[in-house]
Amino acid sequence: MKTAVAKKLVLISGGSSGIGLALARQMAENGASLILCARRESQLEAAKEEVRRKFVTDDQSVETISVDMRDAAAVKASLEPLLDQTGTPDIVIHSAGVVFPAVFEKITDEQFHWMIDTNYFGAVNLFQAVVPRMKERRSGHIVAMGSAASFIGIWGYTAYSSSKYAVRGLCDVLRTELKPYDVRVSIVFPPDTDTPQLAYENQYKPRITREVSGTIKPLSSEFVAKKIIAGIRRNKYIIMPDMETKLLFTMTKLFGSGTNKLIDTLTAKAFKKYGPDA
Repeated sequence: MKTAVAKKLVLISGGSSGIGLALARQMAENGASLILCARRESQLEAAKEEVRRKFVTDDQSVETISVDMRDAAAVKASLEPLLDQTGTPDIVIHSAGVVFPAVFEKITDEQFHWMIDTNYFGAVNLFQAVVPRMKERRSGHIVAMGSAASFIGIWGYTAYSSSKYAVRGLCDVLRTELKPYDVRVSIVFPPDTDTPQLAYENQYKPRITREVSGTIKPLSSEFVAKKIIAGIRRNKYIIMPDMETKLLFTMTKLFGSGTNKLIDTLTAKAFKKYGPDA
């Protein structure tokens, strides 16, 4: 695995917590230098110290940028001067993501924009800052976080699923556009992962959502990060960290809209059990 990232420069949005921080730690352990982006400076400083402790060579470095990935102008203004100094990253990962589960009419306009702007436009803003540089250099690898909600609709995820379907569409087209320039694209479909974001989500998850999506024990962020790095190393377009998500994705491919029957059955059972206001 060391050869996948050793001596590479890796930029990670959402790099101060969760999967993003786990990726940063493991990248550092394998010889990479890092650029971490997140909103909160205090968390970034703590993450910076964690990453430094994982360095294995004297020439590794870690830089941090406090920026809201939803703000295209701020992302550009923050990244461009730094990248002029460090050079174009070899790997860029959009790991920043948010979710608030609720039925459609109970999600406010602000919450819709929060999820769409962070999950989708955050990826767009980040990639627009680095893709032209990668195309000019004719190398690089961009990675975005999808979800099982990228390919199947679950009660309570109208805003979140919309944002992740958009990320999947973005990656599908970027893969085609960037291939002639030897710039690789990956999309990750992580399962529930034990992160602060999942803890936040679980406070608000409707009972029907919880019932339909199952009660699978979340995987650790370290395990998921390890699988993502392995997928990057193998230049995989779709990275599936766990077998259950892989099986669900395969089922949607094989049966298409027939998968809706299974979801409808599970939803109807939960609806009967809990009622419409669950």
